[in-house]
Amino acid sequence: MKIFGIIDLSTLDYPKRCSSVVFMSGCNMRCGYCHNYLQMKRNTYNIPPCQVYKRIDLTFSEAIVVSGGEPTLQPQALTEFCRIVKREENLPIKLDTNGSNVDTVKRLIEEDLIDYLAVDVKCAFDKYWDIAQYHGSKIEANVKKLIKICKRENVFIECRTTYIPEKMDKRDIYTIVKTVKGCNLYALQQL
Repeated sequence: MKIFGIIDLSTLDYPKRCSSVVFMSGCNMRCGYCHNYLQMKRNTYNIPPCQVYKRIDLTFSEAIVVSGGEPTLQPQALTEFCRIVKREENLPIKLDTNGSNVDTVKRLIEEDLIDYLAVDVKCAFDKYWDIAQYHGSKIEANVKKLIKICKRENVFIECRTTYIPEKMDKRDIYTIVKTVKGCNLYALQQL
């Protein structure tokens, strides 16, 4: 499992719960504003999922958050890690994703390994290439699929956008809101 960091205690990453956060390395997008990109490039470690689990201090944790990078780029390691957490602690797990790998997320949900899904919707879908160097039409379709899957499986889904004033306007936000209709929470974040 390639990781670039662990936070033993966070009060921000899982709503209403103290959590431990694992940051998995690798990303298939290149967002200019990403705060994790340099950390990922400098500090990546390859550790078996069971060892990652053992390194986390769960003293005050009520949940686990798996973030990145993009965790779904390591589907086997991600799945194994989630299975270990569920088997050993039965803690709720939140997955932060960019929405590019629906099949991986679907398998995790169907195996009852994910309790909370947070999808980063980077921008209006016609601007994806400029902001994230990725195909927006694919993400738009994936976000809609993920909302349906989460509703069907009773998994909380949050969609969120980091607002970049020089690259976005009000119309972009309206476009995103129409697409993510049906999610449990839509959050607009400041850069």
